[in-house]
Order: sequence, then structure tokens, then C-alpha cells
Amino acid sequence: MKQAIASWEPYSRSVLRIILAFTLSLHGYRNMFGVFPASGGRRAAIPMALDGLPHVLGSLEIIGGLLLFLGLLTRPVAIVLCGELLAAYLYSAAPRGVWPIRNGGNETLVYFLVFLYFAVTGAGAWSLDHLIGRARAHFPSTENARSTLPGMTGSRE
Repeated sequence: MKQAIASWEPYSRSVLRIILAFTLSLHGYRNMFGVFPASGGRRAAIPMALDGLPHVLGSLEIIGGLLLFLGLLTRPVAIVLCGELLAAYLYSAAPRGVWPIRNGGNETLVYFLVFLYFAVTGAGAWSLDHLIGRARAHFPSTENARSTLPGMTGSRE
């Protein structure tokens, strides 16, 4: 039973990645274009110090969400988004109190932890990263191919 459940982990990780990438991109659209307004409880958040910051964060969330949705460059994108989410928590939620349930930082912390998980484990089975990795394993690189040809060495002279 344990083996059967473990065999589905890469697929469930892909589903989680796709859903969270989509929802993160919605935050980016809200920051960039003002669509999908925040619920009533969050409008009293600390105002941004810089007017351009929401647009920068919005573009980062849209591009990062798209790359995560596709499963392309998942680990580096997840690391960058973890940094953004940690900064967002420290800037916006932490000054309002210690406990995330009271300071409005639950969602930010959950995103942070899940993206940290993706940074460690990768995208999952249904991703472009996985397809690229399989293609690289299937087709030898040119350096390896040169060293296997008769009369050719892998060294560069």
C-alpha cells in the first residue's frame, strides 16, 4: 500500500504545482491590473512604500506562475518566489502581529512553504523539466558522443 501511494507522489506534486501556480498568477494579475480585488478584511493592510512595487511583484508572480504552471525552471523559480513571499510576509503581515492567523499571513506562509518544497523536490512528473530531463538522458550530449567515436577523444587539444 505504501509503495502504491509513493508511486503517485510525482503526479500529485504536479497537480499541486499547477493549482498553486494558477492561484499565484491571480495575485499577480491583481497587483498589475487591479482585477480580482482583495476581500474586505485585507484592504486595511499597510500601504506600499513605493508605488511601483505592486507592478514589479505582480509581473514576478505572473511570470513565475506561468513558469511553474508549465513546470519549466521550477527549482530556480520556486527559490525566487520563496524570497518574494518571505519579504512580503515580513513587510506586510509580520508588523501586524506575531501569529499568522491574526496578522493575515497564513496564505503567504503556505505559499512560501510549498514553493520551498518545490525548490527541493522539483516539478513532478507532468512538467517540462521532467520532459527535458528525460530527453537529456535519452540522447547523449555531444561531448559524450565525440568520445565514443573511433579515433576521437573527449579532450580538447
